[in-house]
Amino acid sequence: MRSHPHPHSLPVEPMTIELTSDERNKLVGAPLAAALAVMTVDMGVFSSAQEAIALGRELAGAAKRYGDNPLIGGLFGEEALKQGIRPEKLQVTPDDVRNGRVLDRALEEVDEALALARGKADAAAVEQYCQLIVDGCVAVAEAAGKGLFGSGEKVSAEEKVALDRIRQHLGVAAAAQ
Repeated sequence: MRSHPHPHSLPVEPMTIELTSDERNKLVGAPLAAALAVMTVDMGVFSSAQEAIALGRELAGAAKRYGDNPLIGGLFGEEALKQGIRPEKLQVTPDDVRNGRVLDRALEEVDEALALARGKADAAAVEQYCQLIVDGCVAVAEAAGKGLFGSGEKVSAEEKVALDRIRQHLGVAAAAQ
């Protein structure tokens, strides 16, 4: 009698949704645009490389955290990352930064990506994609304090306002503290 490998012992490749490179770039661009907006709300510039690193870590772990989400697997799974990602650049002018419109521009990009996501995936997958966008923004906000060498208050008042607006826009509740 031959033994068959137990079905649970085989490596499980997460389900993915087929996406064109343009679709992937738009869908990856949304969390990046939202995080960029959070980075710029209180300083008008990237406050540090720590924020970019925190965002990278958050997005790199997305496929593992949301392993059964075919939309996120299609964006951040191993195969997707091999193909490379060239997200659309958020079109922001110096005036947008000065006038606080970076978040408005980012939310326009997020809305376009959500419209695309809703056409590709079910409501539960899209809800997790929204959570991923918020998670990336929170990671950025918490990455660097305002004091010398990142000391001091981690999330500024301006960042808190931006995070609340993003959460509200996406219908994602704040995590219990």
